[in-house]
Amino acid sequence: MIPAAIVRSLTSPRLEAGAFTPTKWNSAEDKAMFGNSLLKFLANDFPRNAFTKRLYQRLSNTFGHIANYDLTGFFSTFFEDTAGKIDFLQQTLQWPCWGDPEYTYCDVERVVQTRLRRSGEPNAPRSIA
Repeated sequence: MIPAAIVRSLTSPRLEAGAFTPTKWNSAEDKAMFGNSLLKFLANDFPRNAFTKRLYQRLSNTFGHIANYDLTGFFSTFFEDTAGKIDFLQQTLQWPCWGDPEYTYCDVERVVQTRLRRSGEPNAPRSIA
């Protein structure tokens, strides 16, 4: 169970579309929705029922993750045990957020990284924070 203070720091305030640059294919609202969904998923300790196809599809194309898993394989690799969760958080925090926000979700990636670092999440590596 993740402490309430960490949950609040990950999910509050909600991300707003105005903080993001739309891409040719996705709106700023889409970016905010993904960021909020991911942060809520992390804050609630990676529940399987919240790992939707929509969340998987975007997540598999951010933070350097490649879509070489299906939804079930991705979930089992990263979210079924503590070692996988730590690996996921480390990869997420180490990703350099390359790209231009007009073409990628690098702006959302940066915000998620910042929230993780500020949250004090015990699995967030201190050497990266």
